[in-house]
Amino acid sequence: MDQFTSPQIGLALRRLRKKHNLTQKDLANGICSQAEISKIESGTHSPTVDLLFALSRRLQVPITVFLDRTEQYDSLRTIDDSLLMKFRNQKHEEIYNETRHFLETSQFTEEASLLYKYYFHLSSYRLNKIDFRTCIVELQKLSDLYSTAYYSPKMLIRLKSAIATMYYENKSFKRGISVYQELLNLNFDNDELMIDRIRILYNFSKILLDMDQISEALIYIEEGIHDSLRFKDMSLLGQLLFQKASSLELQQGDLKEIKETYTKAYLLFDLLGMNEYKDIITSSKMHYIKN
Repeated sequence: MDQFTSPQIGLALRRLRKKHNLTQKDLANGICSQAEISKIESGTHSPTVDLLFALSRRLQVPITVFLDRTEQYDSLRTIDDSLLMKFRNQKHEEIYNETRHFLETSQFTEEASLLYKYYFHLSSYRLNKIDFRTCIVELQKLSDLYSTAYYSPKMLIRLKSAIATMYYENKSFKRGISVYQELLNLNFDNDELMIDRIRILYNFSKILLDMDQISEALIYIEEGIHDSLRFKDMSLLGQLLFQKASSLELQQGDLKEIKETYTKAYLLFDLLGMNEYKDIITSSKMHYIKN
């Protein structure tokens, strides 16, 4: 039997299941195995036409819901990629004007509206049009929607990470720690989300180090290094190694381990062309680097 291969079907299935307050076991009962539902939702398995039809009947939606969402997700991803690039380039005024215009016209889906609101509130905060507390309240409202009606683990991570960052920037460290702990308790059920988890571990450890909670920070740093190696992701491995070496240095730990860890960080920064981080080691830590 023919199969649907869109990776978005799994996300749509999980969102609808959550909306109906069904467990994977509930949804699978009498149709297929719970393991098969899990594989479809994680994007590692494609459902047959017959299976998708049976699932759509249990969820009381037309089968076209799964097909229509593919085009919708492509459109949302395009919007997201464009706004994210502008945000990274600190084009906050441009983002603010663009998102405000689209929110006022209301010529798009509710899910697109949520995405625009996310960037609208962030840009408003960066432009000092709202304070960080107001921004956090608005982002929490979006988080509630993304955890229920529009279930999206990736957006939940982004929203809560943004909230934690604002607490950190505004010296509300204890509140930031609470949000990071909440983040780490989310279900990271695929490799892409696990990469997000590494970033959370890195940012969480930064707060702990700022609070001089070095031993606790090292626990999360080691976990981040382990996951980076496990998933072969080098995006933050150098920074995590640098954090580890700095923490060991503050604890007056084993000199050999400090030298080895700084050296690994330096080599990674050099390999990846991360000159800003490389310069930090060159200017203050070069005496630890092995020849």
